[in-house]
Order: sequence, then structure tokens, then C-alpha cells
Amino acid sequence: MSASPQEPSYNNRERRHHTPTQSRAEFRPRPTEPLNVRHGSTPLNQIVHQEPSYNNRERPHHTPPQTRAEFRPRPTKPPKSHVRVRVPTRRSEASIPVIPEEGVTTFFESNVSEWAARPHTHGRLVSFGLPVDDADILLKGFVKDVEASSLSDPASHSYHALDRFSQPLESTSIDIIYSTIFFSWASKTDNQTRLEEELGVHKSTLGFLKRLTKATSRTFPADEFQMARAMHRKIIMHVGPTNSGKTHHALRALAAAESGVYCGPLRLLAHEIWHRLNTGQIVPLGVEEDAPSDSKGRGNPKYARLCNMIVDHNARLLSCTVEMLSFLRRSDVAVVDEIQMIADPDRGSGWLNAVLGIRAKEVHLCGEETAVPIVEALLEHTGDELEVRRYERLTPLTVEEKSLGGDLTKIQKGDCIVTFNRSSIFAIKKAVEELTGMRCAVVYGRLPPEVRSEQATLFNDPDSGYDVIIGSDAIGMGLNLKIKRVIFAATSKFDGHDLSPLSVSSVKQIAGRAGRFGLHEAQSDLGGTTTTLFDEDLPHLAHCVATPYTPLPYARIGYNEQLVTQVLSVLPPGTPMNVVLSASKYIGRLPSHVRYANQEQLTTACAFLDNQWRNMTNADKVSVLYAPIPWRDHHTVDIIRRLLIQQASGDSVNFMKAIEGTGFIEKMEEMERRMELEAQGMRIRLHGMAFTMLQMEAFHKVMVLYLWMSFRNPIVYSESEIVTPIKERLERVLNWCLDGMSKMLATRENLRSVKPPTPVKTTGHKVIPQAPKERKQYPPLKPKEIPVEL
Repeated sequence: MSASPQEPSYNNRERRHHTPTQSRAEFRPRPTEPLNVRHGSTPLNQIVHQEPSYNNRERPHHTPPQTRAEFRPRPTKPPKSHVRVRVPTRRSEASIPVIPEEGVTTFFESNVSEWAARPHTHGRLVSFGLPVDDADILLKGFVKDVEASSLSDPASHSYHALDRFSQPLESTSIDIIYSTIFFSWASKTDNQTRLEEELGVHKSTLGFLKRLTKATSRTFPADEFQMARAMHRKIIMHVGPTNSGKTHHALRALAAAESGVYCGPLRLLAHEIWHRLNTGQIVPLGVEEDAPSDSKGRGNPKYARLCNMIVDHNARLLSCTVEMLSFLRRSDVAVVDEIQMIADPDRGSGWLNAVLGIRAKEVHLCGEETAVPIVEALLEHTGDELEVRRYERLTPLTVEEKSLGGDLTKIQKGDCIVTFNRSSIFAIKKAVEELTGMRCAVVYGRLPPEVRSEQATLFNDPDSGYDVIIGSDAIGMGLNLKIKRVIFAATSKFDGHDLSPLSVSSVKQIAGRAGRFGLHEAQSDLGGTTTTLFDEDLPHLAHCVATPYTPLPYARIGYNEQLVTQVLSVLPPGTPMNVVLSASKYIGRLPSHVRYANQEQLTTACAFLDNQWRNMTNADKVSVLYAPIPWRDHHTVDIIRRLLIQQASGDSVNFMKAIEGTGFIEKMEEMERRMELEAQGMRIRLHGMAFTMLQMEAFHKVMVLYLWMSFRNPIVYSESEIVTPIKERLERVLNWCLDGMSKMLATRENLRSVKPPTPVKTTGHKVIPQAPKERKQYPPLKPKEIPVEL
């Protein structure tokens, strides 16, 4: 069987790899004569908007069109009412086989020699501390035993969990499965004498393998939470589609509890629940529900409960993200939201920890039906009582027969437009506001939850003037929005490597936000609809909405202090943290329904720990692995490093010292002065607002990290009372900046209509002036192009 020495393809297909350079939308002209967006407007001649770098230099980007969506002007009338997006062609993936249960044994035996021959298979064993010669001998012996069917009998099949091959696989799954089987085989007690006497493996190596396999194995993850195991918990699963009332019922139980905790996937969602509990918007269980609270979010004061969001330590209720959950705190009721995220490759371990470790008499798990089998398997040997309550959607969701055909003039009040990058959000916002006269609220991931909540409030308030909301898939969770119709501007999303079609679960989650029960006054207005901006995306939307849920294949587990300590005690001194995590992943035995969370995102964190935090405790190191640090945002991470280096020095972390030279405070104060001047009726210069937004968003992330660390280590991070007011000031600035960006876009358009500039023609990097040409009609644009500019 032929194979590449680097990355073999297990079904012998050739792998073609085309990695796109970035994921943001690109704004550029058609390669024909200059096109006018509207009468007297400037022709688009080059990229006119791009997220700026922190040194504020202009850098032209020339990315192949198949890697990003293009926004281009429409040359015909009506001027800008039709919008089309160019959908990139996804690269061919490394072939990952789908192995039926009856084909597992054949696959296992046929491909073992190829796996063992891979250079990095041998290199990984050596990095774990195995002598080079013994690694060679063991790999050859393993291949011989597998090919002789010694590991394929029913008992071995069960012991080594060969059924994992037939589960849904990822790019590293086969490598991990072979590796864990290899270590189980090499460390099995019945095999030790033969390996030593017949194959000549050193006794010390076999002892090392046995200790390493024991240190990394986690066959009963529930036993890692002994305080929870000492309790008899009642687990209630509330499962059903979006807008079925499942979370509502769980929150009513929380509101009625003497003590309790809510945990969800987003700070935005935790902030909303915190607000609703404190303002009496959640009627306690056992009390007859009144009419829903008004559009401005005013609840009934008699139902108000003091809730803590890591601020008020006198409150008996807590609202937080799953990563902030304390396993020492005991509660009467706990609510864990979006339980289907237990399978998320990056964050799923937070939900697994919550299911197994939360200390509450009554635990409510809310989410999709897909998570039921996984939760049942996790709780099988815990002694906890499990009850599953199933719900149906309270209002109908209908997929419209037609898309908008790219025509933004068809946008209506109560619409939500979903797109998947920041630039597209503001481009579509500008186009909708110009074409319809309706103002648009915006919600996307980089915005702080407090700002997103404020934008949602504007959209929900019928008197605010904000009739449309535009956002990313962040809309799918965390906000009660009065959405009548969800419109997908695209049904694919950049996943860090390629443009990937949205999953069935994601589409259902986002589309289901339409027609939220109790949020529309008229009975005839209770239903919701969903459609797409373009015809070509409508079939995928209809397919996903109609497709039944598929059970999750496995839950995700993370790395904890106990595991890291055990592995480090066995591995050679000075072993890098990345190798410690790899050893756990490629050696340790897990239940067949559990997989490790994605390690790729932790690479930068591991490098920092090895280079600058080597002498910190294992508990501190693990906290950094899971801290809310945007490791891909290099500018923000450089500042966060200053905080962590101060901590490593043993001193109390000085926040103002860490942000010296960044200009964050100065820029915030400058924006506050502009806000004051605008409030006095003065006209404010709005140039550079997009860059200011990026700076302020980065500043907010630094403060979020400081407050996160202060909760876990209040002695070292002791300035939370200084940081919290600055954070609140910054959130007001960010809201003002969002409004300013809308005004800036409107001002640009007004200036264009006064004095049309000379058309230009692009040639490579050069811009060549041209004499104005007489306007003419152009043929229709090709599918998937969008006529807006920013």
C-alpha cells in the first residue's frame, strides 16, 4: 500500500491542499470598465475596506477569489438593491475513510504497517522517552501481532476498543487510535514476558511504558470528580429544537431555588440570564406566569433574584460560562445550557466537566436531542438519576419557497441577516440602511457581551428605530430577539482552513431564532420563517431544517492539573508541555464515547508555558491553557503576556503597568471626549473609527482576562475594583463607536452624491486615472456577487 512518508492517505487517494490566506470578505471591482454603484458615486477600483493592522499601515491584499466572499457593485438599476456573494470553492480534503463495523478488523490489520512506518510515529515514541532501539523493536512486534490477527479476537477487540474505527473520524483519529492500541498492547501485563524474552525489549523500557500508560489512562472520567460522586444527583435533560421552551422551564426551577448556578457557552448568554434574574423577568417554578415582560426588558420586581456574575458575592445565584464553573460550590439547582456543545472539538470538555462534576442536588441540562445518548453513557456508573423531558417547537418555522434573489430592498422590519465575517456585517448594514431607510443593529463575536446585549435591546425596542439586526452566528445563542425572519447571506463559513458548509445543527440553531415564542404581540405573528439571500443557498438551508438530528458520536475531555502532574512525574525532566498533552492524547485509554479536545489551539499557550512560565505550578499552567486568551490575536496576546510575566515574578499584577505604551487608555479617553462634544451638539470627525473599534475590542479582551484571573487568584490579580469601572467605560465607548461607524458610512455616501470623483482603473498594484466615461448598461452579474462597498 503506497503512502507518503509525511501524511499517508489511508484509502490511497491523492491529497491536494490549497490553504486560503484569510477569511474576511474582499471588496473589489469587476475586471471590466469602472462601475457605478449609484448615479454620481465613486466606482470601486480596489479593495476599499479591510480590517486595519495595529500599526495603521495600508497593506493591499490579493487573495484568490476562491478563498473569500467578494462584494462587488452591481452595474445595472436599481443601483444597489441586488447583492450577490461569490462562494469559494472548498479545497479537496485529506481523505478520511468511513469504515463500517464489519470492515473494522480488515482495515485495522491492513493499515498497521503503514502507520508504524510513518517517521513521526517513531519520532513521537522517542519524544515520550522510549529508547530508539526499543521503539523500533516494539513497532515491528506490534505490526507482526496485528497482522497475525492476535489483536482481532472478540476479547481483544473489546479490550482495545477497535469499534472506534467505525465512529466518525477526524484527520488525526486513525493515528490516535493506532497509538493508544499500541501502548495498551505494549503495557499489558500478559505481554510483558514475551516482549522482554522473545523480542529483547529492555525491562526498564517495559516498566516505563506501564507507568506512562497508567498515568495517562482515564477509563472512568467520572471518578475524577469525587465530591460530586459523594452526592446523589437528579439529572433532568430538557431537549428539543430552538424555541421549544426547554431552557425556560429549567430557568424557572433556578429562579425558585434557594441557591443555584447557571452556566452556558457565552459570556453574552451568562450576562442575559444574570440580567433577567436580577430584574425579575424569570417567574419562579410553582408561581403562575404573568404576561411576558415588556420590550425594554423590565420584569416584575417581586420575582427579582440577586444573581452574581463574579461581582456580588452575597448573591445566592450565579451566572457564568461553563469554563468559570466552580466544582467546590454546592447548590440546590444547576442549569447547564447548550448541552450539545459537549462534542465541540475546542470547548466540549467544559460541558463534560459540568455534567460529571457540578455539585447540585438537581441538574438541568438543556439542548438538543443529539446529546441524550452521550449523557446516558457518561452517567451510566455514577449512581445519578437521569430523566429526559422532550419538547416540541412552540411556534412553526417555515422555509420560504424563494430566496431574496440578492435584492436587499426586500428586507423587512424584524429581519435578521446572518453572515460570517465582520467586514460583511458592516457592508450589508450600510447597504440595507441606504436602500430601505431602516437602521440596523449589529452583533458579532468580537463585541463584548454587554455591547451585544445593548444592540439586542435596541432591536427589540419598537421605539428605538432599529428595525433590522445583522450579525454572525453569535446570534444563534444567547439573546432573546424579536426576529420574525432569519436570512442567511451564506450557508458556508470559514473554519480556519477552508470554507465549510454549515452543519445541520448550526443551521437549525440559527434559523430557529425566528418567531421566538412570546416575543411577538400579535397571535398571527407568532410563527417564524427563514430563507437565504441567494437562490443557490436555499436548497442547503431547506435540507438542514428538514433533516432529523443525528446523535453525537462522542464527548470531549480536556486536560487537568491531576493529569498533567501524573504525566510529568513519569516523562523525562524538561519535557515540553506540548509533549505532555500529546502523551495524554496518544497514549491514554478513554471510554469509547469520549475523545480529547482539540490540542492545536493550545500550541501557542504551550510554547509560552515552556519559555516563560516553566517554574510555575501545574495548577497555574492548566489555568492558562483554558483562560480566555485569544492566542491568534498576536497584538492582544503580547499585552496579556505582560500580565502573566508579572504573575510569574511573584508580584501582584499591576494592570496599568501591563498596558503602558499601548495607547488604550488614551484612545478610550479621546473617544469619551468626542462623546461629550457630540452630546453638546458639536460635529465630530469620524475618520478611523473601524481601527478604533479593533483597538478597543483588544483592550476589552485584556480586561476580561484580568478579571477572569482575579476570580481564580484574587491575591495576585488584586485590582479588579480598578479594572471593572474601566471596563464599563469602555463598553459605553464601544456602543458609541458602533453608532459612529453607521454615521461615517452615511456621511461618505452624502459626500459622493455632492461631487463625483474621477473614475480609476486598476492594474496590479497601480491605480491609473481615467477620464469619466458615459454611463452604460452592463449585462447581469454572474451568480454569487454582491454590489456593495464600504
